[in-house]
Amino acid sequence: MEMIFIILFGAFLGFSVKILVNWLSIDQFVMENMNPMLEIMGIGLSTWAFLNLSMPEAFLFSLVSLALAGISVIDYHTFQVPLIFIIIGIAATLIGILFDVILISAALWGIFVGAFIPLAIMGILWTITKRQGMGYGDIQMGIVLGAWLGPMRMALTLFGASVLSLLAWIGVSLVKGFDKDRAMPMGPFLSFAGTGAYIGSFYYPEFFHLLIIH
Repeated sequence: MEMIFIILFGAFLGFSVKILVNWLSIDQFVMENMNPMLEIMGIGLSTWAFLNLSMPEAFLFSLVSLALAGISVIDYHTFQVPLIFIIIGIAATLIGILFDVILISAALWGIFVGAFIPLAIMGILWTITKRQGMGYGDIQMGIVLGAWLGPMRMALTLFGASVLSLLAWIGVSLVKGFDKDRAMPMGPFLSFAGTGAYIGSFYYPEFFHLLIIH
């Protein structure tokens, strides 16, 4: 009975995200109603969360990870990060702080690593090269991810997303030809790396403890 609830909950979250994506219809992008990708993701992520985490942590993980999935889908197709999913992510992390799932100190340091440092780097690069490597939507994602993950996992997320985006850029360039001005949406890479960092810290907590400077 419990597994049925978890599956239905995950499917409902995924379906709700799809409804939001289609309601926003950014640049006329909509998902086909029969496309089960988000529902499958919702079931998979929620099942892992409820089988391995405490109830409050599982709810938080499910909400944030599915909000990130919605961002990824839209950013991949439109190069835009919808504000409504950022608000959902921020609301979820605030609830996590209220219920002591997230430490406020870790959230603040995570936001510093995930948003303020990339913003400073983006400003420096813009001053020197007149090129903008990240968009402001990515900075907003850094706020949500940083508050959710904390500083160590957020730092690994930025590194992982950078490596994944570079590999993707190289792969696309090998197929379509090299173009130094080719843009890559960072949302999917940040989402994948952030969710992976969270799951990785569950299975390998000692690795993340080694990264903490005492």
